Amino acid sequence: MPRSIRDIAIILILIGGGLLILFSSPKEPEAGAVSRVVYSVLRPFQQIISAVHSRVKHTWEGYISLVHVQAENATLKEEIRRLRRENTVLQNKEGENRRLTKLLDLKTRYEFPSLVAQVVGEDALGWYRTLFVNRGSEDGVAPDMPVTVAQGIVGRIAKTSTDMSRVLLVTDPNLTVDCRVARTRDRGLVSGSLERGCILRYVSLKSGMAPGDEVVTSGLDGVFPRGLNVGKIERVRKEAQGLFLEALVSPAVDFSEIEEVLVILGRKGGFDIQPGLEGKR
Repeated sequence: MPRSIRDIAIILILIGGGLLILFSSPKEPEAGAVSRVVYSVLRPFQQIISAVHSRVKHTWEGYISLVHVQAENATLKEEIRRLRRENTVLQNKEGENRRLTKLLDLKTRYEFPSLVAQVVGEDALGWYRTLFVNRGSEDGVAPDMPVTVAQGIVGRIAKTSTDMSRVLLVTDPNLTVDCRVARTRDRGLVSGSLERGCILRYVSLKSGMAPGDEVVTSGLDGVFPRGLNVGKIERVRKEAQGLFLEALVSPAVDFSEIEEVLVILGRKGGFDIQPGLEGKR
């Protein structure tokens, strides 16, 4: 047997014998000289074993605590996600309630019956600038009926099916609305622009309209009720022939944010007098 292994074996035997004597004795370690010697020799080993045991116990308890913390953390994260989802739903409901409340308030202003419709699509690729709503002929919707929101006019019904309608937007060049400048009371026709916004045309050269003036419906085209907000003037200029003034109008409605609209179920009527020709009829 190699000497190193033999030495280790002798040490282990001595330690084992000492432990046997120490712990089998009915008296305290300090009772005899031999016990005191053995105790003194083994004391460092006991301290090491005790320290290792304490460290292992502490590590295990820490691991168990960490497992509990991770489980609680996962539970809390799931709870936060659930609350965020509920908060999003509540915010959407609150926003919808605000919009519908504004539409219902707007509905009470008209002498015509009206109904609320939801926007279900838009024609982003076609030549005409249109929205689609979930109300049709079964609901009493017909072509040329005006469509609006609380902020201002959206457009008019262009075509209907049984349960859906297409809305031609006021920004489309094919739609014309008889309007007035709210401050000066000058009349003109608003139609969509291929560039952006709308153009107010056929306004008298004597008009004092200026950027910042509000443009509202006149009620004289037989489609839109009087006094609905159309937009705000951004720039005034003479038309190409120099016979009238025209103005670039920024629409009052952000069409990208529309979710519900109000369809006014009124009949077409009115005077339909062209601007500039009022005195000739």
